[in-house]
Amino acid sequence: MSQKKKMNVLFWLRKSRAQNGANAPLYCRITINGQRYDFPLNVSIRSTSWNASIQKSIGKTEQDREANRAIDNARIAIEEVTAKITEKNYELNTANFRLIHTAPTCQYNTIKLLFEYHNNIEGDTLRESTYKGYRVTLRHLLNFIRIKYHVADYNITSIDKTFTMEFYAYLKGYRKEGKIKCRTNAALKHIQRFHKVMNLAERNEWINRNPVILEGIHQTKVNKGFLSEEELQVITHTMLPSHLAVTRDIFLFAVYTGMCYCDIQELTNDNITRGIDGNQWLQYYRKKTNQRVSLPLLQPAARILMQYATHKDTHQHLPIFQVPCNQVINRSLKQIATIAKVNKKITFHMARHTFATTITLCNRIPIETVSKMLGHAKLSTTQIYAEVIDTKIMDDMAALKELFSNKYSDNIDKKASNQ
Repeated sequence: MSQKKKMNVLFWLRKSRAQNGANAPLYCRITINGQRYDFPLNVSIRSTSWNASIQKSIGKTEQDREANRAIDNARIAIEEVTAKITEKNYELNTANFRLIHTAPTCQYNTIKLLFEYHNNIEGDTLRESTYKGYRVTLRHLLNFIRIKYHVADYNITSIDKTFTMEFYAYLKGYRKEGKIKCRTNAALKHIQRFHKVMNLAERNEWINRNPVILEGIHQTKVNKGFLSEEELQVITHTMLPSHLAVTRDIFLFAVYTGMCYCDIQELTNDNITRGIDGNQWLQYYRKKTNQRVSLPLLQPAARILMQYATHKDTHQHLPIFQVPCNQVINRSLKQIATIAKVNKKITFHMARHTFATTITLCNRIPIETVSKMLGHAKLSTTQIYAEVIDTKIMDDMAALKELFSNKYSDNIDKKASNQ
């Protein structure tokens, strides 16, 4: 007979310890060769909800669902304990079962503690913006369990697929107490971070398997806005107050180099070199992907650089541009768009999109080259811009197709009238 067949598992309601004559605590009983070991599941339900024959609560309240989840988790824990007994080549008896079952668990056994552990060990490799993202995800999780379970923290061994789906529903706006709901892509990003943190728990064997899996939900494609050549020219030649003119220069430098906000903040004379053609080149490592970027400076970018780059020998390591915070620069860009009468919501990151589309792909620069100049780690990231260009071609060709369609119809009408 196998070890597993020597053991019986029973879940039962300990009515003798009923609270206020209503709720009674749930217990699990392990019986091995006639020897018993009882342990509590730390949940209580009404006696009328308990079905002893199926060992489940048949009630419909959240309390009943929590009890059934505790039973399911206990079954998983029992399997893990028996597996460890077999692995350690111990005899299957109640003493050894109790020994392993009551062994100290990891100190990072709650959502909050696990996130803190993750952020501590990954702290040196995470960018500040990424680190901030994990803090936001944790804040959403803690608010969710406060609303759903009325607790300040939650044990990671109690997390299951249902928890994940309900957390996703919360992010999308269900029971969020009037707060702004997340869009699909933002909600998925929080789930992805949660999944990564739970992967850490699985690798450390603090949980049996990672239950954070969101099936059937996919990212929605976002149309990456960019400026046309005509809009660029309007913005370039519009008269602006001095403080907005500085913002425009920084924005246009990003348009003609593809640099993102965090990289242009740290641009110094060290990043400006002489290339193999003898002209000025821009060389740096992109902060987000750590990819090396090297590209010749286009004339508009070189002209802007001449205005701001100080003497190379005395200010070699100082930032070339005094870049305001992201919120301020985006607010200034909104003002510039209004003055220039450009009917688009311009953000600083739109400069990078414009470089990828209007400046490079629209001028037949190969997508592989564009990918390198953008510092993308994967070509598939750049291919999103190629899809944007296809959409632009379709829109631009619509008027031409209509013109030819009208001409064709006119010719048919003339032939018909001559016959």
